[in-house]
Amino acid sequence: MLPDLDPVKAGILSEVLQPAIAVIVVDMQRDFCAPDGALALAGVDVAQNTAIVQPVARFVRQLRAAGVPIIWVHQQQNALLTSGAVLRRVRRVTERLSLCADGTPGAELADGIGAERGDAHIHKYRYSAFMGSNLDMLLRSQRIETVVVCGTAANACVDSTVRDAAQLDYNVVVCADLTGYSDKRLGVASLENLDRHFAIVCNAADVLARVAHTRSAEAGGRL
Repeated sequence: MLPDLDPVKAGILSEVLQPAIAVIVVDMQRDFCAPDGALALAGVDVAQNTAIVQPVARFVRQLRAAGVPIIWVHQQQNALLTSGAVLRRVRRVTERLSLCADGTPGAELADGIGAERGDAHIHKYRYSAFMGSNLDMLLRSQRIETVVVCGTAANACVDSTVRDAAQLDYNVVVCADLTGYSDKRLGVASLENLDRHFAIVCNAADVLARVAHTRSAEAGGRL
């Protein structure tokens, strides 16, 4: 858990968690999260990714019930979209060559994650959910100003997605307790850096409390 928000950070969080928000869930797929997924079978520690599956599912249910759009990001592997540069980057981590291959069980969302009809799905072939996808178009067509990001991994796809969202002038909130990693040192350092330069990093409870307050105030105003 993170410490309580300081007044400045808390004020900014309340300001950006207004009605024009969406949740982006990054790469909560079997190959990243399941004990029989590609990473775990290669000996990579996926305990943190596994641990956040149910908390992410609960978080998504609560925000969906509050009318917040949910966007699931799916990492995909396709030989036609794997360049020489990508192959050279993963030469030392060969298990990543088979991660989330198109059409395989490993590419499916983790068991119990809870996607529902009406949610949006984005497929990507690079770290950032914005690279080569229609995510930016989707957000702008819905007039979304703030994205709440969770998923895995803090130091890779979450980091890249958050940086791009910030550069595209979205307000960005990251739920640290709903963010996975396979290397705690890198994960924690990435979250600290994102909080300093690109996003408000907080806990899921901080987001839920403020969204509930905003929705309650809206309902009261309509009476």
